[in-house]
Amino acid sequence: MASEESHNIKPPSEQSTTELIASAKLVAEAAQSALKRESDKVDKAKLADAAGDLLDAAGKYAKLDDKQGIGQYVDKAADYLHNYQGGGGGAPSQPAESKGEESGGGGGGGGLGGLANLAGGFFKK
Repeated sequence: MASEESHNIKPPSEQSTTELIASAKLVAEAAQSALKRESDKVDKAKLADAAGDLLDAAGKYAKLDDKQGIGQYVDKAADYLHNYQGGGGGAPSQPAESKGEESGGGGGGGGLGGLANLAGGFFKK
């Protein structure tokens, strides 16, 4: 039933601590696999979604404003990870306005652009 499926997908504000711990565990296991050069065994779409969940929770618990400051970059990164499809198609394309913002120009949030590039490099392996 469609109503049962919609209950399985929770907004970030309603995720339980148990679900966040499971996401953190998945990300940690993927990091261990990468260190062992076994990153091909990782479900990258599931990993991206788990990392997005963690970013959403970090933004919520830190009470970051998703319209300004670093909160907007955390929000964009979480959305990017939630929309990751996996497979050989690569990551979702970025809107033109976000490409310039993440390159480090202005606003003091340029460090996250490097983080996004690092994450993108992991998913391409």
